[in-house]
Amino acid sequence: MLGAGLNAYRRGSLGELPERHTRLRRLLQERWLAGVTHTLGDALPAPRRTALSLLVLMRWGLSQLRPDQSPGLEGIEEHAWLASTSWRPLLAIACHHGFLPVPSFPSRYHRRADESPIENLCGLWAIGHSTLYRYLDKGRRQLIDVFADPAPTGIQRLQLRRAAHAELRALFQPEAGWQAWHGAQARTALMNGGVADALWHFWQAGDFGGLFDALHHHGTEVAGSPESDALLEAVEVESPLSPAERFELALRRAQIWRYRHDSVREEEALRRGLRQAHDLADPLRLGVAHAAIARFHETRDRDRAFACYEEAVEHLRRVLSETGHPERMRAVQEYASCVVRLAWLHLRRNNPRAKALLDQAQQLGREHDLPGDILAPLEQTWGEYWRCLGDTGRALEHKHKALIVYERLGDQRAVLNTYRNLSLIYGEARDFERALDYGRRVIDAAREMMVEPDVLAGAHGNLGVAYFYLGQLDQAIDQYQEALRIEETAGLRAHLGASHYNLAEAYYKRFQHKGQRDDEVLGDRHAAMAARLSAEDNTPGLGSSVRTLKEETLGTSSGPDRLIPVEYAAHFEEMADIQRLRTSLAMPQGAAQQVRAHLAIARAYLAIAAKERESALALAQRHGLQEDFGPELDALRQAFTRDLTREQRLSQTWAEHSDDLLRSDRRQLVLAHVLAQGSINKSTYAEVAVVSLATASKHLGLLAERGLLVQTGKGPSTRYLLADGPVPNRTPPILGMPAPGSAF
Repeated sequence: MLGAGLNAYRRGSLGELPERHTRLRRLLQERWLAGVTHTLGDALPAPRRTALSLLVLMRWGLSQLRPDQSPGLEGIEEHAWLASTSWRPLLAIACHHGFLPVPSFPSRYHRRADESPIENLCGLWAIGHSTLYRYLDKGRRQLIDVFADPAPTGIQRLQLRRAAHAELRALFQPEAGWQAWHGAQARTALMNGGVADALWHFWQAGDFGGLFDALHHHGTEVAGSPESDALLEAVEVESPLSPAERFELALRRAQIWRYRHDSVREEEALRRGLRQAHDLADPLRLGVAHAAIARFHETRDRDRAFACYEEAVEHLRRVLSETGHPERMRAVQEYASCVVRLAWLHLRRNNPRAKALLDQAQQLGREHDLPGDILAPLEQTWGEYWRCLGDTGRALEHKHKALIVYERLGDQRAVLNTYRNLSLIYGEARDFERALDYGRRVIDAAREMMVEPDVLAGAHGNLGVAYFYLGQLDQAIDQYQEALRIEETAGLRAHLGASHYNLAEAYYKRFQHKGQRDDEVLGDRHAAMAARLSAEDNTPGLGSSVRTLKEETLGTSSGPDRLIPVEYAAHFEEMADIQRLRTSLAMPQGAAQQVRAHLAIARAYLAIAAKERESALALAQRHGLQEDFGPELDALRQAFTRDLTREQRLSQTWAEHSDDLLRSDRRQLVLAHVLAQGSINKSTYAEVAVVSLATASKHLGLLAERGLLVQTGKGPSTRYLLADGPVPNRTPPILGMPAPGSAF
């Protein structure tokens, strides 16, 4: 077929070749010509476009034989023609088939006027015909190797586009100008599903806003395109991008790495975007960057995600306070998006504060004309809210509203994510046929395109839920295990607790049905893992459900993702103590025991008050509002000093004498550890305070000098105790839920 193409070009009938060789036409179009054809667009009639596409392909293939790897067939130096044998296979085949003329070198060889390229090269190189035909044969074999790959690489596709574009500019001049023509071609390509073609034309038109929008709304397709990396690399290197445009490109590239499950490169791109936002000193882009980093941590470290979203909101509020800011509408949209994401995170922790955030986002939607890619996640999150309250009807209503918007936007990734959520809700509604159908749609799509690991893992987990309700426990366990495997591979720590809970539930249920001892052991193992992760990740709803899972034989458990009371979400440990103590007061016991219980309840409430005061102080200091709230703080201080517990006295003393060493939150963690364990050593201090071992040693020495700690022991057995005597044992947490770091 390659020989047919070379001969057709020499005869001037290259455009007719595909019509005579249907197999060749199909092969070339599938593997090589699609990008070239769409680069030429509608500038030429179809027959002429086909001929030019083939010409571009043949010339590009020959250029790949150049020893110097330069693009095109131009600019071959005299030394290559006369002295370098490595160039001769390319020169022989290109000259013989008419792609290159043989230059005249009269000082080396005088050719006849009617001499063929073969004769000319034989004379120029002083070789016989047999040697020249060996060069021709070698050139053909090298050319075959170029086209023998199953598909061109991204760099090769970009080279073909450049070559096609150069040929087109020499033949065609659009009436409205090149910028308008490329813009029209980009829009047409998007309508036809050619995202890579659209990116090329947006780039050539200089329409970087259109390029960024295409990357944002069609990220899944871009992630699956073999050309996108080379094209975006060229955009970044070759284009006169402004700092703000480079920032946008960094975030879009991070999105692509997320779809490809490459968390390392995704985080690198996000960090690069954050640095660019800092260089710009632009609160809007700082907010956008922190929100993107928060999105990265949602499935890995929810505490960090919360902190990043709060940082993002802080920057965005600065923009919203400027009525005349030129990008205020974008700030409104980004702010609304952050509010929705924060609501989603609160739902993942069973915190009913989510509703207040959703109401705020709803109000923003009424006040501003928010786009569909914000309204759809809002509907998605409302659906999750009602699901957590057990109202599957309203949950399905909101989820299907979100699905309609996503389908209209063409956001395939979000469509698949909604399928995943619908699979879970239909399973809970006992509509197992639809639950299985929506879950399988996600898994089937993952065979054809890039699907984010959390979406794919969630689909497997939701199929497991459906199989569990159907009583098909073997299939449920298989799906749960696949979800767990994906989460562990992708580092999706935030999902691991729920997967271990689901596996524990399925193993216990199978043990109940079949009585196999191994299932009970496996259930205990996964329940222990879920409890440990709940304690470490501050997900009290999951921890409470795990604790009662086995005892209730799975029949009456409310599940790990139902909303808990507001105060439980804010102060789980203290409220759990209070609930346990209230329960103990209902039991017959002596007066002394009742007194102790009431005093313990009082201490728990004082601990809650101390935490709230610390939060208020930290916020006031951060915004320079200490003087504005002086009277309120004085009144609160007087109320505290009337009857401080030992823990509060210590907290106040430590705040006065260690504020230069530790932030408030880390100081409270260190003090809480010493109160709970009775002592602390250097390595534990370093872990709790998040400092190096050298800094930990320095801090502990200073705390001892200031009378806050007392050193005991030497060498590896060195411990630091509180300076005011022995520490009483703390009240155990509710329902025996494990403290952070302990075994189940």
